[in-house]
Amino acid sequence: MKAERIGAWMLMVGASIAIFGLTWDIQWHTDVGPDTFFTAPHLVMYIGSATTGLTCLAVVLYRTFRRPDPDVRTVKVLGTFRAPIPFLITGLAAAAELMYGLTDLWWHTVYGFDATPTSPPHVAMSLCFLIEAVGGVMAFASLRESRSGRVGLAAYVGLSVYGQIFLLLSTPPLPLVAALPFAVSLLCVLGLILVAAVTRSPGLVMVTGLSYAAIQGITWVLNPPITRAYADSLGLPFRDYVDGTPVYAAFSPFVMLPVALLVAGALAVGKRFGSVKGAVMGSGAIGAALVAFGHLLQLDAMDVATIVAATVFGAVVALAAWRMSAPLRNLAEV
Repeated sequence: MKAERIGAWMLMVGASIAIFGLTWDIQWHTDVGPDTFFTAPHLVMYIGSATTGLTCLAVVLYRTFRRPDPDVRTVKVLGTFRAPIPFLITGLAAAAELMYGLTDLWWHTVYGFDATPTSPPHVAMSLCFLIEAVGGVMAFASLRESRSGRVGLAAYVGLSVYGQIFLLLSTPPLPLVAALPFAVSLLCVLGLILVAAVTRSPGLVMVTGLSYAAIQGITWVLNPPITRAYADSLGLPFRDYVDGTPVYAAFSPFVMLPVALLVAGALAVGKRFGSVKGAVMGSGAIGAALVAFGHLLQLDAMDVATIVAATVFGAVVALAAWRMSAPLRNLAEV
């Protein structure tokens, strides 16, 4: 399992690089505007995706040409290669993301350089990154019998939740609710409850919240100054209205860590009194309401209907996350 353990942590490295590049690119578009396909933020994103893809390829080749490990589940690919399922899923998604990167180059060549997350290539790349995140979660879940696997799972989920907020910017309008805060609240609850259900550890739920807070803090501090430094190096002016606000970090919810504390506390109480599932589902409903409230407050768009809907659907998503944990827990059992 050593190759899979190293590979899983390398997936964490690739995702971290890609998310940092993504947030930097958004800052660039907001503060400066025009770019080319080969700007530094774009290249950082693609380095992250390439790191993920090459890691998956290395693990597949290692498993193909080394003696089979009875503790590692693999599937045969093209009649020759033995691929661990998480790395097969993640590798194919990374390859597709890089392919859509070429599509993005074509799109910009034809239609010009846009800064919208809803262009077809951007949505396609975001969906590929979502699939990569699913594969990364599976990679760490298959290692949950080890401490490094459990800690890695918790940290990877927090990182991925932060990165997937970009995809949620493409959420279509929904009746009666504010689409983005509603979707973000459910995503945050899904990530936290999934970690709670797979690990059954309040401490690791807190690791998820801390991981999210850490990447949010890093991008908050670094994105504005490196954008200005890069623009100055190219001789490009800033927009007149720029005030140094870290764009991606500022529109991502601030309350993930307090909600993680809520879920961790509910899990601890549920374990003490033998009602883990009910306690976690209740915390999912309350947590979704808190995320929706906090996010609406950030966006200065308070809406009671969105908070009510987040509460109801938060309980549903918590139940779904609990059910989803069963196959993830089984990945560690051969």
